[in-house]
Amino acid sequence: MEETNFIKRQNNLLSAIEEGIVIIPGAGLRQKSHDTEFPFRQNSDFKYFTGFNEPDATLVLKKSKEGAVESHLFLQEKNPEMEMWTGIRLGSEKAPEVLPVDHAYPNHEFSKRLPELFRNHQNLYYNFFNQDLQKSVTKTLQSLGGKRKEKFHSPLHWHHLSPLIGMLRLRKDKNEILAMKQAANLTNIGHRAAMALAKPGVNEKEIDQLLNYLFSQENGEGTAYDSIVAGGKNALILHYINNNQILNDGDLVLIDAGAQVNTYAGDVTRTFPVNGKYTQAQKDLYQVVLDSQKLAMGHMKIGATLKEIHTSTCQALLKSMMDAQILKGSFDELWEKDAYRAYYPHGTGHWLGLDVHDQSPYLDDDLNEITLDEGMVFTCEPGLYFPEGDSNIPKEWQGMGIRIEDDILITQSGPENLTRSIPKEVKEVEDACNEDIRSILEKLSSPSLLS
Repeated sequence: MEETNFIKRQNNLLSAIEEGIVIIPGAGLRQKSHDTEFPFRQNSDFKYFTGFNEPDATLVLKKSKEGAVESHLFLQEKNPEMEMWTGIRLGSEKAPEVLPVDHAYPNHEFSKRLPELFRNHQNLYYNFFNQDLQKSVTKTLQSLGGKRKEKFHSPLHWHHLSPLIGMLRLRKDKNEILAMKQAANLTNIGHRAAMALAKPGVNEKEIDQLLNYLFSQENGEGTAYDSIVAGGKNALILHYINNNQILNDGDLVLIDAGAQVNTYAGDVTRTFPVNGKYTQAQKDLYQVVLDSQKLAMGHMKIGATLKEIHTSTCQALLKSMMDAQILKGSFDELWEKDAYRAYYPHGTGHWLGLDVHDQSPYLDDDLNEITLDEGMVFTCEPGLYFPEGDSNIPKEWQGMGIRIEDDILITQSGPENLTRSIPKEVKEVEDACNEDIRSILEKLSSPSLLS
């Protein structure tokens, strides 16, 4: 079989082990109500190694002591009656022709074939937290344990697979980066349209629904996560997703939303005035957050760590709050007490990819911080959240929450902001808020807008 990106990823994983068997299950359907399911979303690790998007499938990879490798896929069998109701299935016969696997079998053969797949392997790699798989593995090993007089090895050394895969997923290849750039393009359209739609009297729900629609255009798959459309003091709730309140004149609205393309996520936050014009107080606080983000981006280079970026951002925000007399005392004393966390409680960034919070490690095996390298993608999202009634906060800033977030790709020449097209400077944002939304929708497929 011609080597595809998926086979390269499988080989990269197998290169990280000396010998053994690897099991990576896909996702199943999840019940929503009595006889309906939630929209299907493939398991990220399974998608990473196969590109296959049917539910209830399992990938098994084998590597011998001599270095020979094999791939086996278990999947739903062809069933005309079921396919009439739920859609066409690929089936085991055609799977090796179109998927990056050597062999394929219907799911009902999994328990029968697993003992043979285990034979003559001493190491087993799988996700320990998958309880259904744990039962199958344990049952199979128990059956092999009853054949102690036969001369073959069975896996006695079990390894948690997730950290190995997490390290591989840290660096994105060109196809992953392309998908994330496409997600960023759709996210750009969505945020611009949201700025144009937002007006006093508009409901958060209307913007939420517009984002869902626009993120499904072109090759989009909708939202990568539940969008946050938080007007006024709702922005003080970090994961606000009710999205059902009226936007008020004079308030800000915080929108945290990203499109998904080929299961890869965008993740962007913008905070802008409902009426299209920042007040001086809003502009002043917004600029504090924006300046802290620009400072953070200045540290984003090969060899840096996300912790270092977070530290510099926290220090900048702490100094700004000291200048505004919100926090009083010496810098060293306030820093030691983490005083800034009362108003900036979250991190400055996280890994981004197949998952919005990509399941890659932040520490290596020696508990050292992972250093940034070419191909890594992460967010940069400083913010400040000032509750009402806090006497330390200037009255004009109370009830205000501001966050600014972009998606950053590390390259040899420096950080590339994948979401740089989304308005962020004060004047850019105000201009976008006053744009006619009809012109945005008319230019949906315009190369200039998607560039």
